[in-house]
Amino acid sequence: MGKLIKVAFVDFEPGFEPEKSLLYRMLLQNYQIELSKEPDYLFYSNYGEKHLAYDCIRIFYTREDITPDFNFCDYAIGMDYITLGDRYFRFPAYYLDRENFALMNDKSYFTSSNIRSKGSFCGFWYRQDEATPERELFFQRLGEYKDIDSAGELLNTREGVVSEKQAFLSDCKFIIAFEECSQPGYTSDVLMQAFASQAVPIYWGNPFIGREFNTQAFVNCHDFRSWSEVIEAVRRIDQDDELYLKMMRAPALTGPERDIDRMEENLLAFLSSIFDRPVERARRRSGAVARRNFEKRARTKGILYQISPLGWWDAFMRLKNKRR
Repeated sequence: MGKLIKVAFVDFEPGFEPEKSLLYRMLLQNYQIELSKEPDYLFYSNYGEKHLAYDCIRIFYTREDITPDFNFCDYAIGMDYITLGDRYFRFPAYYLDRENFALMNDKSYFTSSNIRSKGSFCGFWYRQDEATPERELFFQRLGEYKDIDSAGELLNTREGVVSEKQAFLSDCKFIIAFEECSQPGYTSDVLMQAFASQAVPIYWGNPFIGREFNTQAFVNCHDFRSWSEVIEAVRRIDQDDELYLKMMRAPALTGPERDIDRMEENLLAFLSSIFDRPVERARRRSGAVARRNFEKRARTKGILYQISPLGWWDAFMRLKNKRR
């Protein structure tokens, strides 16, 4: 049956259900799980400060561009390229969608007839957000070469938002796949979604994206000195079917990252290294007075934030998003 572990999940996104999460499902392979109000292990994310009330083993998890603060967590699972003994594991967000991951790696059938079936030069689908301005800037610049089809809330060129995002993107020859910001390690699922739509992605975000993805299969903005050079590369690919087909047939992933099963096995091994120890030996946060005082100040700041107008507004927006 496996060892019984008492866990809790706090500070995750609105609508989060622990039993449906990858973390919970992976732990069930080796352990019996009790969701407890007095856990021995706490999983928490970046959507609140409730984790500060728990004095147990804390495991931070994020899919966002947030570097774990190891003053507050014993272990972390995130996006940064960092090494900290047995305390950190990198697990990019694109491994959470097995369906699109499989579509991304199925590129062998693409032919010249598939190019002719594309109804749109370039697709753009984003909600209104607070991303850095590069998305909108590149949209405007590339639009000087050819019209871009935007079917999301941001810069919409249609009469309304197209809800079937994947079907819309599949009709596009190129897709603008820009992250919210440019940060080493931050690779969300935007590049994978573009590949899964059987298009050539135009990517901006993680400056070291070549560590994970095959840069022969997409336009990597970080390989160029200016937007003008990026657009010239897109123009050249757009006007050369042979070059376009070569890129479309190139694998999106070529290294160990291609094996999603192995990546999940590695994640489970990381978690097992925590839960297979006696609880008292799993703690990694320092017991030093300075660190504990630092956490107390953070807890006080969190309380003051919650009762401030900004905190009330944040709580209102979370509730609103949860009801969507």
